[in-house]
This record gives sequence, C-alpha cells and structure tokens, in this order.
Amino acid sequence: MPYVTDARPLIQAAYREGYALPAFNFCSLEMAKGCVQAAEKAGVPVILQTYPADIEQASAHVLAQTVRALADEVSVPVALHLDHGRGLEMAVGCLRAGYSSVMFDGQDYAFPEVLDLTTRLAEIAHAAGASLEVSAESFGIPGQQNELEATDPDHARGLREAGADMVACAVGSEHGQSSRLDLGLLRAVADAVQGPLVLHGGSGIHPDDVRTALSCGVVKVNIGSALYRAVRKVWSDETPGLTSHRAGYAAVRAAVERTTAPYLELLNPRARVGEVTT
Repeated sequence: MPYVTDARPLIQAAYREGYALPAFNFCSLEMAKGCVQAAEKAGVPVILQTYPADIEQASAHVLAQTVRALADEVSVPVALHLDHGRGLEMAVGCLRAGYSSVMFDGQDYAFPEVLDLTTRLAEIAHAAGASLEVSAESFGIPGQQNELEATDPDHARGLREAGADMVACAVGSEHGQSSRLDLGLLRAVADAVQGPLVLHGGSGIHPDDVRTALSCGVVKVNIGSALYRAVRKVWSDETPGLTSHRAGYAAVRAAVERTTAPYLELLNPRARVGEVTT
C-alpha cells in the first residue's frame, strides 16, 4: 500500500471507531522493517516515528525514504511521525522530507508561546498535507532532569482550539517505566478537548488502563522503550553466537516484530496477535 502522506485520515478513523494507532520509535532499517512486518501480519495500520536523536543517525530525508519503501511492500497503511520535535525549524525540515505528521513538544516554552507556535505550526503542517501533535507537558524523558507534569484540561482544550490535530496528555505514563494512568484526569482532558488524544510512555502502561483510554479518545500510543530493550537484548545475548552480521540484522528484525505484535492487538481489536504484559 502506498505510504500515508497525511496522517489525519488515519487519526480521524481511529477516533471515530474507538481504537488507537501504535506509534513505534525506530532508528534503523531493521527496527522499521520489524514493525512494518508485524503490522502486515496483524492487518492493521501503523505509525513509525523518530526522536530528534534518531534523525541525527541518518537524516529526515533518509528515514522518510526508508519508510516509504517499506510501505510499498505491505498492504496496510504506514505513516511517519516526528516525536518530540522541539521547534519550528525541526518540524518544517521533517515536513519537507515527507513526514506524515509532526509533534511540537512545548515543555520548554511558556504556555502563551506554545499556543502561538501551535497556531503557526498547524498552518504549516496542514498546508503541507500533514498532521500536528502538540504537548506543553513533560513526560519524564530518560536522561533529562525534567519533572512529570499532569495535563491541565484547559491547556489541552487551548491546544486543540489553536489547531492541533492531536493533543498529547500527561496523565501518569512515563517513558521507560511501568505505570498506571490517572483515568479520572484522562476523562477530564477528553471532555475538555473533544478530539484525538495521545499517550506517551506506552511501553509500560498497564493494559487495563490502555483499554479504558481507547474509550476516552486516545488515538495514538507511543512505544519506544520496549523496542530498544529488545534490540539491546539481541546485541548482548545473541550477537556473540551469530555466524554473520546478516544474522544479527535478522535477529533484530525478529525481536522487534515479536515485541511490537502484542501492542498491535491491544490497541486495535482487529489485530490478530499475542497477549501484552508489563
């Protein structure tokens, strides 16, 4: 199926039908292919996404072309998203490279500035035929000395009104950690926004909370740490016994595919694979 150039129809379908799109972070061909293969077997759409640090490993252009080529080989929709973009320049660079969606992470800005930048970025993203995700809260990113901040429902409403297609909400999940959601707060945010929401730190959110979140308008759940752990385990446990570098690449692809499959089923009832645990 052709690469999804504009993620908005995928987002709207997920919101309308009550499921979520898994957004898997990747930084190599092996990781991307493992994710796409799992989505193809499950028969459901998927989002691949890159951190700014992942883009530094290649370039936005190279990563976008890689995902486009992989999408050509499967029958399910595949989109590409910038995760935790920190400003106008980075978002524009990814849109020029052909990303289907970009995120503006506004945690380093005062909220009035976030609203102003959201309006500007929404105009740019929509003119480019792409979607925009925005957050003004911290999600406890590994390696950064930031504190978790719960989403203010009024702030979330403001972001939506400023043009964000998706609002990322901090309601208890944290990157790289097992977590339970504040479901009362999530419902309050959903009532305020009346539109698509995003959860970060999806690797460790309790499955019961994820299922409830789907009824609150969550359309995208980010999953990165689980994949990174799977790749590192291959490097540490399997690589010494492999006979070639190609066998190592194949082992990484297989590990990523196994890891992503249960999340596909959890987030989308139409998927056809495993049971997720935390």
